[in-house]
Amino acid sequence: MSRYQPPKETDLNQRLEVCEDEPIRVPGSVQRHGFLLGLDAKAEYVAVASENAEEFLRVPLKLILGARLESLFDREVMAAVTMMLMTPRTEEIQTYLGAFQIGDELCSVITHKVDERYILEFEKQDSLVGAARMNAIITNFVGLLSKLRTKEDMCRALTRQMKELTGYDRVLLYSFDDVGHGTVLSEENNGRLPSYLGLRFPASDIPRQARELYILNTTRIIPDANYVPSPLVGMAGTEARQMDLSLSVLRSVSPVHLQYMHNMGTASSMSVSIVCEGKLWGLLSGHHATSLSVPYLLRSACDMLSKLAATQIISFDTAEKLERRSYLHAVQRKILTQVASGKNFLESLGSHVGSLRDVTNAQGAVLAVDGTCVADGTVPDAASLVKIVEWLDNQPETLLFTSKLSEQLPWADEMREAASGMIAARISDVNSRYVLWFRPEVVKMVVWAGEPAMKDSTSPDTLHPRGSFASWKEIVRGQSEPWLEPEIESARDFRAAKVTIGLRRAEQAAELNEARFEQLTQTLPSIVFAMDDTGNLTYVNQRWHEAGLQPTGCWFDHGNVIDEDRARCGHAWDECMRLGIEFKEELRLRSDPAGVERWYLVHIVPFVTRHEGRGGWVGSCTDLTERREREAALRMTEKLALTGRMTSVIAHEINNPLESITNLMYLLRTEVSKVGPAADYIALAESELLRISGITKQTLRWNRETTGAPERSIVGALFSEVLRLFAGKIRNRQVKVTIRTGEEVSIYGTSGQLLQVIANLVSNAVDAANVGGNVWLSATETETGAVIEVEDDGIGINAKVQAQLFKPFFSTKGDLGNGLGLYISKEIAERHGGELSVESTVGAGTTFRFSLPAAPGV
Repeated sequence: MSRYQPPKETDLNQRLEVCEDEPIRVPGSVQRHGFLLGLDAKAEYVAVASENAEEFLRVPLKLILGARLESLFDREVMAAVTMMLMTPRTEEIQTYLGAFQIGDELCSVITHKVDERYILEFEKQDSLVGAARMNAIITNFVGLLSKLRTKEDMCRALTRQMKELTGYDRVLLYSFDDVGHGTVLSEENNGRLPSYLGLRFPASDIPRQARELYILNTTRIIPDANYVPSPLVGMAGTEARQMDLSLSVLRSVSPVHLQYMHNMGTASSMSVSIVCEGKLWGLLSGHHATSLSVPYLLRSACDMLSKLAATQIISFDTAEKLERRSYLHAVQRKILTQVASGKNFLESLGSHVGSLRDVTNAQGAVLAVDGTCVADGTVPDAASLVKIVEWLDNQPETLLFTSKLSEQLPWADEMREAASGMIAARISDVNSRYVLWFRPEVVKMVVWAGEPAMKDSTSPDTLHPRGSFASWKEIVRGQSEPWLEPEIESARDFRAAKVTIGLRRAEQAAELNEARFEQLTQTLPSIVFAMDDTGNLTYVNQRWHEAGLQPTGCWFDHGNVIDEDRARCGHAWDECMRLGIEFKEELRLRSDPAGVERWYLVHIVPFVTRHEGRGGWVGSCTDLTERREREAALRMTEKLALTGRMTSVIAHEINNPLESITNLMYLLRTEVSKVGPAADYIALAESELLRISGITKQTLRWNRETTGAPERSIVGALFSEVLRLFAGKIRNRQVKVTIRTGEEVSIYGTSGQLLQVIANLVSNAVDAANVGGNVWLSATETETGAVIEVEDDGIGINAKVQAQLFKPFFSTKGDLGNGLGLYISKEIAERHGGELSVESTVGAGTTFRFSLPAAPGV
């Protein structure tokens, strides 16, 4: 294998002019420390492979292409791949399948999807990385983070940790400014490579498309910068060279970057992105004088640590911004209080111009009102201020800020010692009135890692990286200290306050009314919200947030509202807006983190301003859930009472004709032969009449609730009674009922009610069992009492149905059931101090357990 050579013009895609032109996402090849396989759309065979796959698999490339995976790999690898294919995955996610022996090499296997196709990458690794070590790394770093007090401490700790994990000669952590220049904040170095601590790298070192790729694929390793790329080869009709390798761990490296590493004197490198709130905040970059490989799991650990560090960076920045904002808001409140006490706010503001500098931490401030300027601190001369105001009058922005004024006003370079930085806030939409803040020039010495504009001079007409990284100093002039985000926001807030100030009394009244409205809405037990005339939310009280509702957009057009209700409310709301009438509807909202549906009464009324007509809408949401539940419970109670009365009457009325039929059957038996089909039919009819009699007796017992004092009963006798009662039903369904054990077990309670529970469970089990199936009965004595079990081998009950089983009027038998059997049985069990529970497996069967406490004094 030949060693790396600096790229020629043809290697750089024929005279590329800028790095953005280079197709770094589709290099058409991979690095040689592993190989790549791309599956077809159905994941059935290999459609793309890197040429070096044959070196690892010991199979000619022409036999790899088109081959099924099971013909290339052993069962262990195939098990991981099969599991991967069975698990739904999305694009832009890498998945680690494990480490496996591939030929003579131990390889990490990583997969991702590109255009719905699976890509498998096999990366060599020297040794296994245990889960215990990974957990220890992350756990220890999390513990360390809690002890860090500054961003600098965090950067040093993260750099040190990556150095210990990877063993690179030099590990740098550098962050990017708004322009894209990177500054090295921390470094760990064993002395084999030069130190870059404190140096600055130009934005051109990492072009835009590379930055985007760093955000998408946060880890990148180049074990050997002198490698020879292994091209991708595909089956006929497959554009292998155009495959997007953005998420690939083996993606071949840009020749420009390899030359960059060569110029830097590094033979291998690794980078880990530090992404904060979707932006590339910085990079962890490891460099080594010789080739070096870091296992995928250790790289993943570094990536995890960088994500933890990013969270800490955001926390530090947020705390710093919050502290600065709090200070600036306090300054604003003080000035506004002073200004509001005067009769004319502009005159009052002019008398407090000295305090204006603190609004943005500026060195000078100017109030420019209709050609008159009142200034304090370091500001340009009067003539320059007039020219600045004339220029601002022609600008569309209401707030303009810059730390290099000469870039927008070339002549401003003459006054850079007083005004290199400026924030200008227009405080009138009609007149020429501004508040201006200024900062003077700050002369800085910037030390670069090589001259930023310097390139390799061997081929001046082609794209090449910088050839030198020697320290290069630059004196920066004409710039002030940059305006920080809280300072710009403070200027914007101050401008907004000044623009909205009218009459002092009107302002006070508006503030008082707003405070009253907010205080009133916060004390109300209901959700309160306000909207503009299109229905978009403009205010919500704390109850709205507590309910987990969306605080922006149209009040009902979001995922919290049930789809059915959203469509209904949309039509009604459109009509109310058109006519300007009140809106009143009941609807369901998912108003808590668990997504539970709750009913609300939504009442919205329009409000009208004095001069401009309808100004918006105000509404409230009253929770109706508990009321609806109480109403449903009341209806259920009434329904149960009515059902009880009806069943009692029906059962009572059935008894008389039932006795008559029983007597007739007795007389009929004396008229026919004791043997033969007729006798069998009469016996069957008597059995069924006996079952009907038992059912009516059970119904009457349930309605009367009690049928005598509690007593001891033997389970075997109850089993026998129930089996006699359902003998016909059991015979008709050809079900085999077996008493497993416990016939001698004694239970305590009202015998009629206990018999009713067992009868209900047995009847259900016989119905649930398959024709020719089995039902098993058993009883067991426990330390606290006894447990009776009724088990069947039917189709089972799913979890959704199980949740409804013991509710009244819920039945899975359609017209054949009234949904009261299990409800009554559970009521009887609880009345006896026991419990009725169910355990079921779909496809395997169901077991009901009826537990009873021991008799008193036992």
